[in-house]
Amino acid sequence: MPDTTSIPTPYVGYSVVKPEWLDANGHMNVAHYVSAYDDGSCPMFDDFGLGWDYTHRGEGSVFMVSSSIDFRREVLAGDPLEMTTLLLGFDRRRIHIYQELYHREQRYLSAQAEFVFMHISFATRRAAVMPEASLSRLAEIHAAHARAPRPPFVGRSIGLDWKPS
Repeated sequence: MPDTTSIPTPYVGYSVVKPEWLDANGHMNVAHYVSAYDDGSCPMFDDFGLGWDYTHRGEGSVFMVSSSIDFRREVLAGDPLEMTTLLLGFDRRRIHIYQELYHREQRYLSAQAEFVFMHISFATRRAAVMPEASLSRLAEIHAAHARAPRPPFVGRSIGLDWKPS
């Protein structure tokens, strides 16, 4: 069994709330949380070989196919962000992660999210098996991350307990 003690659990990435991410409310718009999470996931995706360098080589990429985000507290222009990323699971074509977004200085949780990504071949524009090296590294990361507590947010359903009058 490989030594997984050097694998960050969780991975940590950083960003900042850019002025173009603001909406008329003066805070980061809902659509740009995904941009921030994208910035924050780079360390882990780079580690298993499917980061932006892989995409730019033109073989393939990972596309988000499912997401769930809860917004806890707003962040404003210039606020420094810290995102943590845990690998929850994977198979030969998909990757399931959990992320938290924090205000880096004030240390409050701004949002939490769950995402599923699909590996896509640029030649076919369809789901494809990930490279073997990526699958091997994902197995090592998963072994390390499986020891972390599973966040209660993961896998939940949303809705209202509402009954019409």
